[in-house]
Amino acid sequence: MTKEIFEKVLIPQGIFNASDMTAEEKKWLYQEMEQLGASQMMAYTRFFRDGFATWEIEGIVALKAAFIKHLQTNEKVFVEVRNVGENSVDGNDPVPVYRHFYRIPPKATEGESFDERSFDLNKAGDFWRFLGDITYRQRFGEWMAERGMKSYTTVMRRFSTEDWRDWERVGIRSFVEDFQQKYLNP
Repeated sequence: MTKEIFEKVLIPQGIFNASDMTAEEKKWLYQEMEQLGASQMMAYTRFFRDGFATWEIEGIVALKAAFIKHLQTNEKVFVEVRNVGENSVDGNDPVPVYRHFYRIPPKATEGESFDERSFDLNKAGDFWRFLGDITYRQRFGEWMAERGMKSYTTVMRRFSTEDWRDWERVGIRSFVEDFQQKYLNP
């Protein structure tokens, strides 16, 4: 198995050939995918028969960040990330906590001030609420359709509830990088 083989599945609907991996390498692949919430059958089907959609390759975390970047660049929505403190888990070293803040321009009758609100990309429902507050849910649905999640109903349901398997959250690109690090560079 070489790193070049993995380039095949990082293209939408790209797949491995059965001969690209040994039986032992396939076993490792299935084990790693199972740890991220995918069955062996699902992993086989996606890696060797159907491939992955763009949104699955990139992963939900990266797609949220990319759409926010799109809003900042193309829609001129002001969004910034701020450190809002630190959390300590089990008495370990403190971990910085970041939140996203955005400003909604005032309505003509409200004067010059901006309404500033915050959201957390990793908190269930916050990203979807953010899109609703700035009325970009439909545009986000169209943006996701371009990346292979065709149904707006699916976009609405999954993003509002944050109903993701771990492999969808991190994405196949990140999975492949971790897999290569673990099995190709021991």
